[in-house]
Amino acid sequence: MLNFYYFMNQPYIGYPHEAAAEYGAVMLKFSNKHFNAEHAANLLDRYHKDFQLAEDIGFDGILVNEHHNAPAAMSPIPNISATVLAKITKRVKIFIGGNILPIHGNPVKLAEELAMIDLISKGRLISGFVRGGAVESLAMTTNTLHNRDLFDEAHDLILKTWTVPGPFVWEGKHFDYRCVNPWVLPYQKPHPPIMIPGSTSKETIEWAAKHGYPYIALATRLEATDEMFSFYDTTAEKYGHKVSYNNHGYMIRVHLAETDEKAHEEGKKLFGGRMAQITSMKNMTINPDVSAWMQPPGFVSKEAALARRKFMGGTPYAFFTQGYEKALENSQVIVGSPETVINNLNKLRKRFKVGHLGISHFPIEDPSMTERSLELFGEKVFPRLRDLAQDNV
Repeated sequence: MLNFYYFMNQPYIGYPHEAAAEYGAVMLKFSNKHFNAEHAANLLDRYHKDFQLAEDIGFDGILVNEHHNAPAAMSPIPNISATVLAKITKRVKIFIGGNILPIHGNPVKLAEELAMIDLISKGRLISGFVRGGAVESLAMTTNTLHNRDLFDEAHDLILKTWTVPGPFVWEGKHFDYRCVNPWVLPYQKPHPPIMIPGSTSKETIEWAAKHGYPYIALATRLEATDEMFSFYDTTAEKYGHKVSYNNHGYMIRVHLAETDEKAHEEGKKLFGGRMAQITSMKNMTINPDVSAWMQPPGFVSKEAALARRKFMGGTPYAFFTQGYEKALENSQVIVGSPETVINNLNKLRKRFKVGHLGISHFPIEDPSMTERSLELFGEKVFPRLRDLAQDNV
């Protein structure tokens, strides 16, 4: 079985790029004086309509995520986005990909919030957990040296809160509770399914494999993804898990139009122009503090830093600075007619043996490109790909 998830970062479109270029960054300390509340409210309303359209045309799930202090994503509280989805949709899975555990100071409260979403949606929640980028920890003044320890303990406490009847006492390295006994528990038993989104961190891949959680690779380069899933499979089997297509997922940026020519004309606007401005530091002199924000001391291991340099071009922004043509060449974006997109997505499906395929789209000022791309997915792409994926096991 092949499941399709729609992802859109809910960006703030419309801040002055000249101001960002002058500052040299679009994250953390880029001033929110450029934020317009009425404009943001209208954008969120538009994005909610896109989510409803995604359900209508046949996506199996919708993914929301968590980011802070950046116009690239107006999603600081993914559980609110997920609650909205629980009320405005009827069928799709709601994939929170994911809550950044190290910056949540109260894992028991987070467990309660997620249980509420699962109840309101009547069992449609998929709960993703992530360590988050260093910028998120800095935005919330969380010690980056403890990031992985905080992640591990918060995860274990949430799982116990969901599955072990209370009251019980928790005495950990970072969290202490005298009485864990929430009255709100998840709809799904023993708990909502958990999937782990990530990039090239060997430690995170190993952790996900050890727990048997599906790993969702976020537009990682193809050679890196081959190695990642090979390592995941070996590790999962070592810990007694049977690996199937359900354990592998891949997120890819895609744009569809009626013809290849039209798709590339629009794709250059989507992935090579405005998106690069909003999401990265294109056409600007980079603020010298940015490198420290991205990798503060102790946040990632030396091995993980080397893997990022080898497979992602050095920083998470390599996609946007490499240029549109290079991104196409590296298969980090798929743009074309339905036939072109079907062929390329099917190649990825077979190469990585994925059961979860995330389709990432980027909105610009004109919403019609997003809407038509989604409609073509429903009309042309889903029927063919689902038929081709009958061999998924």
